[in-house]
Amino acid sequence: MAWDAHTRKQFATALPQGEFDESKFYGPYNGLLNDLFSKAEDFMVVPQYKRSELSQTSVDFTTVFIVRHNDHPVFFLEIKPAGNLRHNSSREAADLQMRERFRILFDDVQIPIMYGVSAIGTRL
Repeated sequence: MAWDAHTRKQFATALPQGEFDESKFYGPYNGLLNDLFSKAEDFMVVPQYKRSELSQTSVDFTTVFIVRHNDHPVFFLEIKPAGNLRHNSSREAADLQMRERFRILFDDVQIPIMYGVSAIGTRL
């Protein structure tokens, strides 16, 4: 599925400042998820802001977009700044957070396979 012009523009606008600030991608990804997972088919995109259990500081919050169908998770997306792509340690931390998210959501999942994506900037 090709992205429409509006979606491409939103991501292009986020790119310069999204190098170090993942919040610049929240709007574009929220819009994309709402396009892909239609409310007409009973999907709901739910952004959650939580402190990571892996964090050593109280200011390290993770924003995750959880897609729910009939109030159960079917997909989730975590977003990291584009600059994290350059550092192995940042990619490893993103992997650990994905595993943590699967563990947290496990008891609520009612489908055979649930997918999650770690987006580092515009790279999935």
